[in-house]
Amino acid sequence: MTFATTSGGDHDRPGAPRAVRRAWSAGAPAGRARAPLPRSEHTAARCRPPLAPRPGAVYPVSDRHAPAEPLLVPRHPWELPLVVAAALATLCLLGMAVHTLWTATEVTHRWFGLAVLAVPAGSWTARGLRHAEQRAESIRISPTQFPEAYHAVQRLSARMGLGFVPDAYVALGSGAPHATPGGHGTRRYLVISSDLFEVGGRLRDPDGFRFLVAHQLGHIAAGHTSFPLRAATSLGRLLPVLGPALARAMEYTADNHAHAHCPEGAHAIRLLAGGKYLYPEVNLSEMAERGRTDRGPFLFLYTLLSSRPANTRRMAALRDRDRPGRVFL
Repeated sequence: MTFATTSGGDHDRPGAPRAVRRAWSAGAPAGRARAPLPRSEHTAARCRPPLAPRPGAVYPVSDRHAPAEPLLVPRHPWELPLVVAAALATLCLLGMAVHTLWTATEVTHRWFGLAVLAVPAGSWTARGLRHAEQRAESIRISPTQFPEAYHAVQRLSARMGLGFVPDAYVALGSGAPHATPGGHGTRRYLVISSDLFEVGGRLRDPDGFRFLVAHQLGHIAAGHTSFPLRAATSLGRLLPVLGPALARAMEYTADNHAHAHCPEGAHAIRLLAGGKYLYPEVNLSEMAERGRTDRGPFLFLYTLLSSRPANTRRMAALRDRDRPGRVFL
């Protein structure tokens, strides 16, 4: 089944949490008010099986926590065509590199061919070093370190049908709250900014935190972090227009996952615009409306070359669930 969509978005439905409707209509902080969980959810939260964290490992999710039928979340319509285009571009560039190495007589041409062929190996190495950096420098979330965040990651992993719980790390923030996914080989992990926590380790905005984590788990569930996909599209991602467009489509797909599993936390998108202190003052509806109306040649060029959707466009896509996010025009 797919999640329901309406012209005004799930936040406008009568059954949507009151805090969500208030945040979208007036931009007021959603606060900590959220719909009460079923009794079974509270029981599951208190009876989670203890897991012994190991570096770089993934842990199975208990069958009793996994939903009987995980939601089938649609990809952005542009994602698969852009993946095919990036894969074809990568194949063509690799073919040109092999042909150059086979026929070139000048040393500079051969070095060019070798450099192109080294891109997949370089990508593998870079991903491995990024994972090593988190293992060496960051705080791993566990039942004894940031337990509230740990249970949120575990529960969302089960709801999204991943079958395992990725490692999650808390990295020192720089004032811009964020969370990013990663992968190396068969390993999957999340990196969460310390700006999403209050003093003492409690979550600053539990609903918003779950939305951001669900977004990153959506990348993992959609296969965006898998090495075969990254390798098959590695050279195509380097092209100026194609690569950023594919990245934007993937961000919209991850937003679909987050909204499907945690619609009450959609107000967290304000963190990208206002930061951890000012985001309660951001009016979601006003920014979303600008995403539909703002036009201009330089704005078009900026969005065309950006690897992430503009904040106004992401907010518009989260508000109007009957239309996918704008990738190009």
